[in-house]
Amino acid sequence: MKTKEKQTLISMKREELEKVLTDAQNALAILLVNRYSKQSKNAREARVLRSKIAVISTYMRQKELTHE
Repeated sequence: MKTKEKQTLISMKREELEKVLTDAQNALAILLVNRYSKQSKNAREARVLRSKIAVISTYMRQKELTHE
């Protein structure tokens, strides 16, 4: 993830992060289902999405621990 993307995620509220996380998880699920039915143009897309999900989850946990 780019630094600018991370900064925007940090500035988001918890509810917004939950929505972004849900969208990323849905995109990953669709990508994994389509992996066998279609030829993927971007082979690293699944890895990038998993990384994005991990970063978002980390920021959500961080906000939970600091009571923001």
